[in-house]
Amino acid sequence: MTQQALPLEPFDVRRDRLDYYRWLQTEQLKEFGATFTDQHGETRSYAAWAPTALEAQGQLELDLPGYHKNHLIRQRLADRIEQRVLTICSALWLHKYVDRLRRARWSGAYGYSLSKGKAVVFWDDKAGLSRLCPDDAREEAMRLQRRVLDPLEALQADGHALHYCVFTTPNAAPGGLRAEMVRIGRRFREIFKAKNKHGELMFPEVKGALCVLEAPLSGARDWNVHLNVILVVKGYLDYQKLQRWWHWNVEMRKLPVGHGVVRGALTELIKYAVAATVAKSAEKAAAAELDAAGENDSHRRTPPPPMLEWSGEELLEWLKAMRGFRRTRTYGCLFRLKKPKAEDLGQIVWLGRVDMATDRYRLSSTLLDSIPEDKFSGRDLRERYEALKRALAPGGLKGAGTLGDSIPRDVLHRIKISA
Repeated sequence: MTQQALPLEPFDVRRDRLDYYRWLQTEQLKEFGATFTDQHGETRSYAAWAPTALEAQGQLELDLPGYHKNHLIRQRLADRIEQRVLTICSALWLHKYVDRLRRARWSGAYGYSLSKGKAVVFWDDKAGLSRLCPDDAREEAMRLQRRVLDPLEALQADGHALHYCVFTTPNAAPGGLRAEMVRIGRRFREIFKAKNKHGELMFPEVKGALCVLEAPLSGARDWNVHLNVILVVKGYLDYQKLQRWWHWNVEMRKLPVGHGVVRGALTELIKYAVAATVAKSAEKAAAAELDAAGENDSHRRTPPPPMLEWSGEELLEWLKAMRGFRRTRTYGCLFRLKKPKAEDLGQIVWLGRVDMATDRYRLSSTLLDSIPEDKFSGRDLRERYEALKRALAPGGLKGAGTLGDSIPRDVLHRIKISA
């Protein structure tokens, strides 16, 4: 069933319509040997998609542990907000955060994109909170990369240099997070307007920037606000001059020219823009503990606490500061880049469902489960599929080699497969 552009209609109606199409196709797959008419008007058998279903299921099974980990993060964070934040602030938007985190990604339809050659999952519900949900963060990272990757590579190919930088300022005390987030952003924008005593631009070579703000809680329980930046430069950039102007610490390195270099730098950069702090801060805390173990007591650093260990006041301040704040900004030649087009997945073969069970996500494929065979034989799905091909081939059925581009609808119900 082809994903075709639908006429303009309310979003909820369109979503329900697409949900129905996915449900209808998976229902049709229940009867192994059922046929359909493709876009060219030819009659084909759903059975021909059994290899596709096996490949898609194999791909998704590798991703399920990660989905489960992110599911637990969402549930635990929802608990922390409810237990620690709502007791001191009962704003409606906080209640909605808890509800959206708890309802997100419990179930969905999965299929296979024929044009992309990959499995896809359309979840019944998402949190829509890229700063808190790891899965939303990953999807937002992919959209951001599609937006800036080609322009950055084109600028580098045109002779511009790209510099990866981290701009820091003194940590902000509790209660001062939002003010410092605004202050550091304003300070950075001055790079494009700062002038020397002669009224000339101090950094005319800086033509643009992709800037990402990060503000985790430090081990000292204050806010480590800093900017991760890719500077677009035409000409020579004097690191010492820039360091003196910024006043505080700036880490800088020039990106080499080469295949995949810009993509790698973007991956490093934008993970901060959309990473779920609840997950990343836990990873940083573990790394800091390992570093601290190798230091003597007089120099040992306190590792930053993961978000799940923040106090209600700390978590509330962070949530308030980030609400409505754009952490990712572009300047100069990168300003107002066009939004990337949605990824065209082409025709999707909808194959089954993915559902959160008691302890993990489980896949159910209506097509593969319909393969006629004794379900208690101990064979897995691939073995049952191979057994079916062996049973069909000797019969001389047309299309049996590919499991039936032209297998009659009910022929399989007349075939007795030997164990």
